[in-house]
Amino acid sequence: MQILLISANREKTPYPVTPIGLAYVASALIRDGHDVEILDLCFAEDIISSLKQTISRKKPAIIGLSIRNIDNLTYPKSVFYLPYIKSVVDEIKRLSLQAVSREMAVPVVMGGSGFSLFPEGVLRYTGLEFGIVGEGENAFCEFVKRREGKKGVYDIPNLAYLKGGRFFQNPIVFAGGFSKPARLLLDNEKYFQFGGMANVQTKRGCPFKCVYCTYPYLDGNRIRSRDAGDITDEVEELANKYGIDYLFFVDDIFNQPVDHAMDICRGIIKRGLKINWTCFATPKDMTPELLGLMKDAGCMGVEFGTDAASEETLRGMGKSFTLDDVRKVSGMCHDAGIEAAHYLILGGPGETEETLKETFTLMDEINPRAVIAMTGVRIYPNTGLEKMSIAQGVIRNGEDILQPRFYISPAIGEERLLSKVKDHALTRSNWIVPGLDIRNSEERMAVLRKFGNRGPLWNMLKKRNKERLL
Repeated sequence: MQILLISANREKTPYPVTPIGLAYVASALIRDGHDVEILDLCFAEDIISSLKQTISRKKPAIIGLSIRNIDNLTYPKSVFYLPYIKSVVDEIKRLSLQAVSREMAVPVVMGGSGFSLFPEGVLRYTGLEFGIVGEGENAFCEFVKRREGKKGVYDIPNLAYLKGGRFFQNPIVFAGGFSKPARLLLDNEKYFQFGGMANVQTKRGCPFKCVYCTYPYLDGNRIRSRDAGDITDEVEELANKYGIDYLFFVDDIFNQPVDHAMDICRGIIKRGLKINWTCFATPKDMTPELLGLMKDAGCMGVEFGTDAASEETLRGMGKSFTLDDVRKVSGMCHDAGIEAAHYLILGGPGETEETLKETFTLMDEINPRAVIAMTGVRIYPNTGLEKMSIAQGVIRNGEDILQPRFYISPAIGEERLLSKVKDHALTRSNWIVPGLDIRNSEERMAVLRKFGNRGPLWNMLKKRNKERLL
C-alpha cells in the first residue's frame, strides 16, 4: 500500500529537530511491505507546493500527519501552532481528494507527541477523524492493515477518534521494544547542516514523577531500553554513511539504567567510532565510572534536567534528587572533563523570591557551562501540575488548556519572576533564557553553523568572545 507520512514541524529555534518518531513508524511500515515516503515540511520553501507535488505523485492510500508540539512551550513568548496545522490539514484534504479522483478524501491519521497530549482538542480543531496516542508503530501498522483488508479500525489500541460527534480513546499499549528508524527516508545531511547534530533514541519510558512531565503518560513509567548493539549500529551508520560526527541522545535519562549507558559507551569505543555527542541526564545516580566511559566514547557535554536549585522548589516539582546531588554531579563532570548544562523551570510550585535567590546562588556556585532557564511551567493534561493548578485556582476544572496556559507560583507572580530572572541572566554570560530572548535566536545559530560549529547552542558559548557572535 502507498503510505505518505508528513512531518508538520517547522520550528528551527534553537535548531531543527529530525522527525525520528515518524521514521520509527516508517520503519515498521516498511517491514510490513508497504511503500512509504516521508514529506518533511521543516525546510519546505512553499508548503502548499510541496504538499501538492508529493500527494499528486505518490497518490497515497493513507496519510499520517505528525505534530511534534502544540506550541513552543516558551513563556512569555508563547506561539500556538494549531492554526498552521489546521491549514496543512485542510490542504491535505483538498489535494488528496483531487489526487485519487474520489468523492471521499484519503484518510488522514494524526499522531506525534503534540497530538497525543490533546487528542480530542486537536481532532476537533483540525476536523480530522482519527489519531494515534503515544507510540505509533504498532497502532498505525494495524490501522493500515485493517483499512487494506476493509475491516473495522475502532478497537485498535492507542487509537483516538471522533464518531457521531463524540470522542473516544482506546487504552494506550506500549511496545515491548524498538529498533532503528528508517533513516534513509530523512534528509540527515540537511538536519546536520542546519542543526549541527543528529538525534538518536536509546530508550523509552520514565520512572520519575515530576509534576509537570508528560513522558510517563506518553511513553510509560517503565524504562524500555534498546539493545546496545543496535544503538551502536545506528551510530556507526550515521558516521559512516551520512558523514555525521555529532549526535544527541534524546531520551531524557541517558544515564539510567547505568549498565545500559555503559554498554553503549563501550560499543562506541570498541568500534573506534570517532563521533562526538551530548545527552540528557538526571543528576541522580550519575557515577564517575560512567562519566569516564562517556568521555572516552566522545561525550562533549551533558544536559541535566535539574529544573530547580532550592530544596523547596525541588520538592514542589517532584524531583527525585537533592541539591547535594546537583553539586556532586557538577564536580564529577568537571573532573571528567565534560561540560554541563542545567535546565531550570523557574516559577514552579513553591517558588518565592527567596527560592529564586537560592537558585541563582547555587548556579553561581557550580558555574556550569550553561544555564537554560524557562520561565513558567506549561500546564498539560494528565499531570500533577494540572491538578495542582485547579486546586489553586490557576485554571478551572474542565478548562480547555489546548491554548497554552502556564503555571507561575502565586507567591512570586509573573512580574517579579520575569524581572528577577532578566536582571540576573543579563549579568551572567552562561545564562540562556528563551522566553526573554537572552542568548537564544535562530539567527545566531545560523551564523554559528556557518562557521562549522557542531552540537548544542549552549556548548558554543565559550566561542562568543572569540567570534563576537553572541
